[in-house]
Amino acid sequence: MTSSTVPPGDRVSGGSGIHASNLTYSTLLQAGRDINLQQQEPLSTEPVTKTETDAVRHAWVAEDSEGKEIATASTVLAMLGQDERVVVITGSSGTGKTAAGLRALSELRPTLPGTGGQRLRLRLEHVLPDWDFVERDKFLLPAEPGRGYLLDVSGESARWEKPGATARKFLGHAETLRGKGSYLVVIAGEHGWPENDPDLGRNVVRAVTAPPGDRIVRRHIEELHPQVARRGWLQENVPEADERGDAEAGDDRGRRSPLADLLRADMQPGDAATLAAELGRISGAGGTITDARDLVLRWRERVSTVFRATQESADDRALLLAAVMLEGLGPAEVLHGARLLLEDQNARGIRDILTGRDLATRLAAVQAKSDGRRVTFSHLPGYPSAVLRHFWRQLSDVQPNLISWVKQLTGPKGLGVGRIREIADLLAQLAVDEGDLRPLDVAQAWAASGDAGQDGAARLLARVARDPALGQEARTRLRSWAGQEPRANATISAVVCQGSFAKEYPRQALTCLRWVLGRPEHDSAVFTAEKALRAMGADTRLLPRVWDTVNRWFTEYEQPEDRHHLAARRAFLALLHPATDHPAATLLLANALEHGDTADELVRGWSAALSVPALESQCEKVLTAWAKAVAEGALDADAVVEVLNQVIRENWMTGPLSTFIAGRAGTEYTSQSVVDLRERLILRWNDTIRQPLGTRSAQPQPPTQLEDHLDGRGETEDEA
Repeated sequence: MTSSTVPPGDRVSGGSGIHASNLTYSTLLQAGRDINLQQQEPLSTEPVTKTETDAVRHAWVAEDSEGKEIATASTVLAMLGQDERVVVITGSSGTGKTAAGLRALSELRPTLPGTGGQRLRLRLEHVLPDWDFVERDKFLLPAEPGRGYLLDVSGESARWEKPGATARKFLGHAETLRGKGSYLVVIAGEHGWPENDPDLGRNVVRAVTAPPGDRIVRRHIEELHPQVARRGWLQENVPEADERGDAEAGDDRGRRSPLADLLRADMQPGDAATLAAELGRISGAGGTITDARDLVLRWRERVSTVFRATQESADDRALLLAAVMLEGLGPAEVLHGARLLLEDQNARGIRDILTGRDLATRLAAVQAKSDGRRVTFSHLPGYPSAVLRHFWRQLSDVQPNLISWVKQLTGPKGLGVGRIREIADLLAQLAVDEGDLRPLDVAQAWAASGDAGQDGAARLLARVARDPALGQEARTRLRSWAGQEPRANATISAVVCQGSFAKEYPRQALTCLRWVLGRPEHDSAVFTAEKALRAMGADTRLLPRVWDTVNRWFTEYEQPEDRHHLAARRAFLALLHPATDHPAATLLLANALEHGDTADELVRGWSAALSVPALESQCEKVLTAWAKAVAEGALDADAVVEVLNQVIRENWMTGPLSTFIAGRAGTEYTSQSVVDLRERLILRWNDTIRQPLGTRSAQPQPPTQLEDHLDGRGETEDEA
């Protein structure tokens, strides 16, 4: 196995590599056949970051505002220490459930199987809730050795249809974890988990109180960000001076007021930890107490001041919004963007132009900096997001106009088309901050506006789909869009499945793609879905899950009138189309040489695809691509011939196969690669000694119509 293409830890089973002679696709997996295609993959996980572990290990706060112990983490730790492998933490948002779960798992030092009694620290990982419907779906929870898993379902537990059945799914994983020396902490919401059930409530710890936010900030700064502590920003009643020696005469309030009076005890634990980290970054960049104060206040004072100053000026407020969205562009472009928002099509008179304030002054009044070439807020990190929040919350009537304007700015020839990624980040942050999915509406327009728009749409929706509070609703919306008739809706769902969303939520991505692939016409939405599926299949970690799912679709959707019947067959052809950057066909055929199950699945897939008249053209294209890939060494010739001969036995009279083998009337030219593959097929057809692929024991059947159409020279009727 080449280390450059196979991540360490991929499951493999025995077998040798594929034939690599004349292999022009040198980046393909040399041991592709060793991917275990028959093993069900568990839910995706991602490592707990060092920032998270440092916070719970070195800056833990376990007392409330009155100094009383908050026992959530210690109670969970005690349960885990008593060999409870699954513990559930319930409670409302803001009670520190996630931090308590991580603290307990990080403190645990279990004896792991096979270590001779040695106590080791667990490797901590977040489990991503990758299911369509938690009650009805079958999914495999992860159980790698020596892991501490954290699964957050707080955003959906209150909506569970069958809480008891769902709870049993999670608790039933305990024995599997016990055999691996691993543990699972489930984070649930205020409601949903059946705590009153004698069995299902036995492992529940309810979080009631969180540590005061101001105390968390202080502890984090003391332990994790000492450079902030040294500057004295959190000291009580200490006059401040800029450490660089500059007298901030213009801002006596900011210079003299410490931050301590601004920290609130009711800050949520996660917000408090984030604030401490951001103060560390500002201090490290040489920021002043004024910068730090603005950050603590989330720019509320500065934004409010700007809004008071512009209360009578729609022009200046539009300029502020344009500067936020078009940051990095020139002042004239920002001004044009503002006029688009106001729908100001009338040319200003020369008198108004000459007597008005200059543009640099207007930009400075809304806190933007301009050097004449570009407008920026780089001196105020976080200010643009605060401005958007203020508009969205305080001037809520502007929301529809704002969304329409953003679509206009980011159209194919819009001012902001080069800023789509940055605008996507701003809108994702707005949606998360406000708990509102309406900013996502721009994604539908982006999905139809080319590569830049599709990248921005995927970025926006994937970011929101991961949010603990909004994620479940966002993922549900994606599935709904996938099955809708409007092409834009289906396209946006397929677009999202091309990016990080597919790696983090592969099960839900495949569900979305199945709905899109079942559209009656092969339109741009279907094309995008095929592209996304090939990208998933190119990931060796995802290929087993993708292949298993596509094969399951064949058996689940057997009725031709079912739209998923067509989707399964389109999915097969999309995966089996060989390409340098999408090597699923190479990997699957190499796997088939050693594993009969894979060979049988390939034959079954071809037979299913060939049975759909609407897919004849696509089948012919893939067959031709296989011939070319064999000639180039990208596909193993033995595997291709064995699979196709078996397909021919079962589907000889099917149009695409007949065309591939015998040619089409009126066709004057057939590529040499197709001719060569025909010759291989007829030679193998007559070889009754060679064993079939993998472990299959089927006996070769006598030739039938094949020899009637091939004379052994590989020529079509038109070529003879």
